[in-house]
Amino acid sequence: MKDVLSEMNVSLFKPRKDQCDVCLAYTNGHLPENEYEVHQAEKKKARDEKSKDKLRALEGECHVFTMDVQAVKLSPMTKANALYYRTKLCNHNFTIYNLATSDATCNWFDETVSDGSASTFAAFLVHYLESNFLGKGDNRPIIIYSDGCTAQNRNVIMSNALLSLAEKCDVEIIQKYLTKGHTQMECDSVHSTIESALKNRDIYLPSDYHRIVQEARKRNPYEVFVPTFDFFRDYGYKSLLKHTSIHPGRSVGNPVFVQLKAIKYTSKGISYKLQFDEEYRLLPQRPKNIDLAHPEFP
Repeated sequence: MKDVLSEMNVSLFKPRKDQCDVCLAYTNGHLPENEYEVHQAEKKKARDEKSKDKLRALEGECHVFTMDVQAVKLSPMTKANALYYRTKLCNHNFTIYNLATSDATCNWFDETVSDGSASTFAAFLVHYLESNFLGKGDNRPIIIYSDGCTAQNRNVIMSNALLSLAEKCDVEIIQKYLTKGHTQMECDSVHSTIESALKNRDIYLPSDYHRIVQEARKRNPYEVFVPTFDFFRDYGYKSLLKHTSIHPGRSVGNPVFVQLKAIKYTSKGISYKLQFDEEYRLLPQRPKNIDLAHPEFP
């Protein structure tokens, strides 16, 4: 087969990673032009929104971050044939990137200390904001950009954690979501730099990843945070779950939570936007009478 393809001077198409399903459907003639134009308009609005917020952060009005999880890294990872079929340990890197300062924190953990649940990522985000800003008296508004992954970023557990932090520190925290298929962010450059640094390197222990990441960027090196298993908290703990849902509607046919473009957390509660250019509205669900200013999550 390889010889035939070589003689014909053709090869199999290798799709680029993270291609947009909607854009590909339009390119291949499976999507009406009006739906494609709506998709492109939403993509532009999200990118323009992030650009405006980044400018505000550079002017010192607020803090703006992007966050994402790098592709799973295995350990050990070598070219030795004897190790190819051995059971390997899954390692994860949850990256938070500051758009104003270009500082990046890589939160590394493996499957022996935690899983990929929403509480895991909420614990990292709350710790990062408290230790770097809110715990130091910096109460400027916080804006966080991410993709719309429901298991990771857009769910009631992450919302409960950020609402608790907003009440505790009396600060405004906003989550904003980029358009599906077009979620390229500044934190992706961190993952790209790490992948380059890992080329032709042998990994025997998870700590090898931590060392290489710290060396990956010469100027303004990445910070590496490695938790122990008792670092994590259960932000979905039922008796401390102030909101049991972040659905913007109450009945069939109403908008659902995956349509949320922005969620704002303040001491007054949770409000949302379905479009970036509209006003915030309070969630229709009545919250439980729980004081999250001094919680003790298990």
